[in-house]
Amino acid sequence: MARLAPPARSAYFLDVDGTLLEIRPRPEDVAADSRLRGLIAATAAAAGAALALVSGRKIDDLDRIFSPMILPAAGLHGAEIRFFDGARIVAQTDVMEAARPKLRDFAARHRGLILEDKGATLALHFRQRPELAEDVIAILDSVARTTGLAVQRGKMVAELKQAGHSKATAIEALLASAPFAGRTPVFVGDDLTDESGFDFVNTHGGVSIRVGSAEGATAARFQLGDPARLRQELAALVV
Repeated sequence: MARLAPPARSAYFLDVDGTLLEIRPRPEDVAADSRLRGLIAATAAAAGAALALVSGRKIDDLDRIFSPMILPAAGLHGAEIRFFDGARIVAQTDVMEAARPKLRDFAARHRGLILEDKGATLALHFRQRPELAEDVIAILDSVARTTGLAVQRGKMVAELKQAGHSKATAIEALLASAPFAGRTPVFVGDDLTDESGFDFVNTHGGVSIRVGSAEGATAARFQLGDPARLRQELAALVV
C-alpha cells in the first residue's frame, strides 16, 4: 500500500467487518482496541484527514466500535453519510415499514436466524443456520419485489436496502467533498457488499483491495490475506 497508495495523494475508504477487524459471531461483539484506533488516527493524519469508514453498519454503531473517535463515515451501504465537516445525509427508515413484519415473522419461525433491524435496512444473519441461505434469499427477493427495495448479499447475511444506495454512491459523495476531493480513491473491503465500491474506484483511477479470499470473481485488483495483514500495511504507511 505504501507504493500503490501513498498517504500524500490518497483518500482512504475502509470497510470495517472482515476488513479492519475480524468478523465476530455477533455484530455487537466487534470493537476496535486502542492500538487500532491509534493506527487509524495516524493514517488519517498522514493523509490530511482523508480517511472514511464505509460500512453496512449504522454510523452510530461505527462510532461505538471506534469510540471515542469520530470519523467521516458512510453507513447502511450508503443510505447515511457523515462528511468531514459534520454535515450528514440521513437515512430514510419509513421505506422498511412494509417489509419489517414479514421478516420478523420469518426469523421467528426459524431458530438461529437473527434479524438485525438497522432502521433503513433489514439484515437476516444465517451464520448459525447456513443451510437456510437459499430460504433467506428467497424471502428477501419476494419482499423486495413487492416493496421496490433491493437485496444485498454478504457473508452469511443478506439484507434489504434502498435500491439507489451502495458503497459506490457513498464513496462518490465523499470523494466530491473536502478533504477527499482531488485525491486518488483507495477502497478496501472484503465482501460482496464491497464490489460496487471496487468498481467505482477502478473506473476513477483508484486502488481496489480485497481482504481475504474472494468467493467467486471480484472487481478488486489487489488482495490481502486477512485484517491483520491490512493493519500491517496501514502501519507501514505511517512509519
